[in-house]
Amino acid sequence: MGDIFIGGVPFMALGHHDGRFVRTAGLFAFARRTPSGGYEVLHLGLSAAINREAGPGHPRWGWAMRAGMDSLLVHLFGKPAEIPAGAPADLETVTWHAEAEVAFLDREDGGAGLDQDLASALVLRRS
Repeated sequence: MGDIFIGGVPFMALGHHDGRFVRTAGLFAFARRTPSGGYEVLHLGLSAAINREAGPGHPRWGWAMRAGMDSLLVHLFGKPAEIPAGAPADLETVTWHAEAEVAFLDREDGGAGLDQDLASALVLRRS
């Protein structure tokens, strides 16, 4: 999947309008490329169907576009995760925008059913 990791989870990069082709569940991040070639996360979300949520109808889309979004990072559920040998469990290769949001951590059920280690790692990275 490349060298993009968020909280130990591998992601692949797509063009920011290419989410419409991803008709599966997974994690998605609105992001922008940095001058160093890395990615800065503007928004991270969880979706049962990325193609239905990671597009112009998303509440954070307009803000992300104004913030320079040019990439959509995705992790597809059901696809084997390839992690480099010896990598720490919380491997992070992205930076976070000061106003980035992690939408699925603020759910009414308090994130029940989510991997709590992943949720904790993502919260720590935001602070």
